[in-house]
Amino acid sequence: MRTLLSQFCEEFDAIVQDLLAPLGETTRALDSASDDLSGRELRPPLRDITHMLQALAEKVAEQQAYVLIFGPLKSGKSTLMNALSASYVSEVSSLPAYPCMVYVSHAEKREYQITRYTGAVETFTDPAALHLAIHRAHGELAEQIRKADNSENLFDPAIDYPKAIRRVDFKLPAGELAESGAVMVDTPGLYSRMKFGYDRMTRDFRNAAACAIFVVKTDNLFLEQVFEEFNELLELFSRIFLVVNIDSTKRDLAPDGQLRPSLEQADPKRIIEAFETLAMSAPLKAAAEDGRLKIYPVDLLQAASERLSGLPQGATMGGDVAAPRASFSSFQGDLTDYLNSTEYLIAFLGDSLRRADSLMEELGSIVESPAIEKLRIEHDAVKQDLERSGTKLGALTSLQNEDWEARFLSLASNLDKRAAEHASRIEQRSTAALTGAVEAWFRSNDSLDFLNRDVFGPVLSGHKEELGVFLEKALREAVTGGDAGIGITSALRKNLATSGVDLAEIGSAALAELEVTLDLAAPATCIAGGDIPVKKGFWDWILFRGQGRVRAKLFGPANRPTHSILAAAKAKRLGKPGRTSMLNSLAESREQFFEACSAQLREAFLEAYSASALGTLESLVAHKFEGVTRRHADLQRQFTEHRLVLDNLDRLTSASEAASIAVGGLWQQYGDTDPHLLKLPLEGDKVEQDRDLLPIELVPVAAAEAAKEVQLELEEDQDEAGPGEILIDNGTAVAREEQAAQPGIRDNTN
Repeated sequence: MRTLLSQFCEEFDAIVQDLLAPLGETTRALDSASDDLSGRELRPPLRDITHMLQALAEKVAEQQAYVLIFGPLKSGKSTLMNALSASYVSEVSSLPAYPCMVYVSHAEKREYQITRYTGAVETFTDPAALHLAIHRAHGELAEQIRKADNSENLFDPAIDYPKAIRRVDFKLPAGELAESGAVMVDTPGLYSRMKFGYDRMTRDFRNAAACAIFVVKTDNLFLEQVFEEFNELLELFSRIFLVVNIDSTKRDLAPDGQLRPSLEQADPKRIIEAFETLAMSAPLKAAAEDGRLKIYPVDLLQAASERLSGLPQGATMGGDVAAPRASFSSFQGDLTDYLNSTEYLIAFLGDSLRRADSLMEELGSIVESPAIEKLRIEHDAVKQDLERSGTKLGALTSLQNEDWEARFLSLASNLDKRAAEHASRIEQRSTAALTGAVEAWFRSNDSLDFLNRDVFGPVLSGHKEELGVFLEKALREAVTGGDAGIGITSALRKNLATSGVDLAEIGSAALAELEVTLDLAAPATCIAGGDIPVKKGFWDWILFRGQGRVRAKLFGPANRPTHSILAAAKAKRLGKPGRTSMLNSLAESREQFFEACSAQLREAFLEAYSASALGTLESLVAHKFEGVTRRHADLQRQFTEHRLVLDNLDRLTSASEAASIAVGGLWQQYGDTDPHLLKLPLEGDKVEQDRDLLPIELVPVAAAEAAKEVQLELEEDQDEAGPGEILIDNGTAVAREEQAAQPGIRDNTN
């Protein structure tokens, strides 16, 4: 049977489910991001929101009534759960005292689930396997807490150890839970060393639970610390049932040494009266007077035994039935009446919507947190860096593809142009010195060997040194003139500037390392005696001496012409033909030396400089290319990572805003509905609605405009209602006076 309440639950569930998808995608994007990503610290609160929305959606979709059971350790909470469910749930009590919430609900088959803070879920069908998993997890958590004891920060499992268990679900055959739709939630003892249960309860169940049951033994009833945090609990729940767990078999020692029934067995009402008179605080007394707090003395062990065995009340005590107020049936009846009351329906709708509002508000504060703003700023910076690195990478790629050897070859022609005129002057001076040396030789008594070795040799060596000095100077001028002495285009200059490659700096470094050693010695013999014509003397003719013997007699041995020759003999025997021949031989040797010297010096300087500069340039470009490639890849990774997270956050923000508006639509549609109408069947299983829910897909701006239109439609619909009537969503007009007599959901506060 479809009712107005089930319709509300379906619409509410659809809103929440549409929000859970972007929530999960955003959390997964943050999980896969780098550890240093801004906003990654939002994973725990996002997981919390996801968990709480899932729990809320489950509660509303299945119209569940959460009944929280809390109290000190060993107070009888698990025994109460056995009694309420009329099913043996000893698995709960046998669990180690793990600090998590335990949910018990009806199912056809037994099944157990563990949910961790990461959102991971493990399912078990064997209780032994469940106990083993929890026991192992308990040891791991305890170890993490011990490590955190040395830290000043409080240990939060959601942040410090997300593998910790957040909740355990027990689903087992419990017919009475199925009838009432109740889900019992067992919390860890309030005085557990790891008090996560209470903290989580106050967070997860604010405006979400129908009521709470506080279980305390009579031994602890008068301890103030048991009720230290009770005032806050009174603010959280519209109804609290205080169950005082008595031991109806307990006996005291009489003065005569006999054992007699204790006060718990004989008259448990007097214990409650003493508590109300002597120990109850003002907030508790006020809540009791308002009917929000009721106290029940119950022998839970007896009640659980009777419920599980199917025996009538009091059968286990030999028929000694306790007073109605002390009976379990009284407590169970009041709890059942409350869960079936219109007051609960008001609380169910109102609490669900208020819980959704608070979660939407909490989610809004998360997606607008400073960490997200910081991430957006970092993303913009990464985007700019990525664009710059892309440009730089393109420039470096062009530099790597450039034919630098050809570029450096252009330096040779540049150097030739610079050296041509000056090198010619050096050659002229050397030529004049050599020619003058021949003329001076004819006026001296020096040997031909002296002329070759001691005169021509130094002149030619000096020529080499002077030419080398000039070529080095010319090279330095060409290099320091800019662009390392090579010709480049404007596009190439732009790529160099973009890449941060300074040719001038490379050229200067190469010049600083320039070291040229030319293995070119002056020729030992520029003028060979065998090439010089010598006039024969009288005896040469008489003795028939050949030209060779004549030259040897005049100059000395061909390989060492060391004979001193008088100037007169030189003039007589050599004369003008000898001088001309010597000058011609000298010119030929000189030109060969000048050409070889110039070519080898230029090549040596260019090769030394180019090898150094080119090696530095190619190495620098390769190094920069490798570095920029890595940097570009890292920036690309960061950009993709940022974009993935921010895109999911943007979708989540849009979905959150749309969900908030949609929840507002539910307030308008169901907030003032008569609770008696909620369980009535709908005509044709459909309610004719004057106000449709806002679609979850609306973007924030569009959704806001749609909300305005909905408000205008509401006002128009209300104007159409008759005097003294208010329109209800199923088309039924209810008198305003009758509607005002019913408690409205919006008026219900916790």
